Amino acid sequence: MVNEFGWSRTITSGAYSLSRLEGGLEGPFIGWLIDKFGARRLIFIGVSFVSLGFISLAFVTNALQFYLIFGLLISLGYNTGFYHATTTATANWFIKKRSRALAFITVGGGLGGAVMVSFMAFLITQFGWRTAAVIVGVLVFSFGIPTAFLIKSKPEDMGLLPDNAKPVEHSEPVSQGQSEVIVNGRLQSSAVENEVIFTVRGALKTRAFWTYSVAMMLRACILSAVVVHQIPHLVDVGITYAAAAGCLSMMIFSSIPGRLILGWLGDIFDKRYLLALTCLLQALGILIFINVSNLWMAYVFVVVYGLGYGGAIPLTIALRGQLFGRKIFGTIGGITSAMTAVATVASPVLSGYIYDVFGSYSKAFYTLLVLILLSGIAFLMIKPTTSSVAPADVRMAG
Repeated sequence: MVNEFGWSRTITSGAYSLSRLEGGLEGPFIGWLIDKFGARRLIFIGVSFVSLGFISLAFVTNALQFYLIFGLLISLGYNTGFYHATTTATANWFIKKRSRALAFITVGGGLGGAVMVSFMAFLITQFGWRTAAVIVGVLVFSFGIPTAFLIKSKPEDMGLLPDNAKPVEHSEPVSQGQSEVIVNGRLQSSAVENEVIFTVRGALKTRAFWTYSVAMMLRACILSAVVVHQIPHLVDVGITYAAAAGCLSMMIFSSIPGRLILGWLGDIFDKRYLLALTCLLQALGILIFINVSNLWMAYVFVVVYGLGYGGAIPLTIALRGQLFGRKIFGTIGGITSAMTAVATVASPVLSGYIYDVFGSYSKAFYTLLVLILLSGIAFLMIKPTTSSVAPADVRMAG
């Protein structure tokens, strides 16, 4: 697009920033819709939006159209159907093994992203970007819609319980720590370990929500700033652009072991301590990044930082479910997404400003190092929660 329309890099990067901001602003509403109508329906909508968005890209003739399609339509579809809905459905199906399940979901996303980027690059070189956009849009619809039919929003939709728990007949409202389900027309229940039930208002009144949100905002500052400024910093220290871009791609793959290992450990050990560990790994990675002077040091940075970055992904999502339960999982995720969007958009800009003022990324990256350590401390300060409503007032089966 830059070559065809003569756009500046500011215009194209602005569409990315808009997509991140839009993803945060729509989060609370999308999360509420998922909790109310189920993940499956929102996956259909999200897949349709992404497919329509890619096909529409083929007809772009100016920057405004590009912003509306990429920054709004595709971003809305992705956040709706491919992130919020899938993680909510996973959290609904698992409690005891939620971290592990989310680890596999996020690994799938990482691998899929890496493969899709290479596939799209191939299509662009062979057919041009307009035809490539149409092909991707058609493929997303062709595979996404049939897959969505296979998804059930929660186990209660099939007369089951999370973690394949065994239901027992129950004629009265169940006690705290139990889920309700209708099996063969009869109310049944089963104890679900560590299950909590919250209303949105009840969750917002807890100290845990605000501490969790602060931790997530601080972490978001790191993620966006490192992604945006990683390649320029590596080029500044004498690494070729191609090698620097390769390091960014490697980060996705180096994060996969972290997602799997930390996701598995998250079902065994306290997620708060594991998240603090991931923050320490990211801080160490940033310290290496500040002092990088050659390609092998860049690879060390990618491995250390990638392990922490990847490990935190399933842990943060699973911790949200542990703190606030399944009923409002999507809504709380949407609210925190709106809060972290501010940090996601502002942090790269601030880091760039510090570079412009001092002529170096050093002070910016040391600031990021401090912020990720503060995020780890905030995770440690989160207090366990107890249900804000009586189970008799909330029935997962509806």
